[in-house]
Amino acid sequence: MWSKTFAGFFLGLFISMSIVLNLNLLIPLKIDTLLISGLVIAFPLWAAVQVWCYATPSRKAAWLRGVKVLVPSVILNIILLYSR
Repeated sequence: MWSKTFAGFFLGLFISMSIVLNLNLLIPLKIDTLLISGLVIAFPLWAAVQVWCYATPSRKAAWLRGVKVLVPSVILNIILLYSR
């Protein structure tokens, strides 16, 4: 159970930050609008990933689910940041 907790906590944090960064890099809005939308989106997304990790049958499946979402999102972060 603790492994699922750590998976949900850490992977949820990294996934929510990565997805919000992708949205901020893709959406052409003013910086203040991007910041408030990032704050509003990040916490529910983090909570959703935590619940998603708890819904797995094993700890390995929880970590695998999170990594399968995190890796493509980080790759997209790198591509978007270098294309600026």
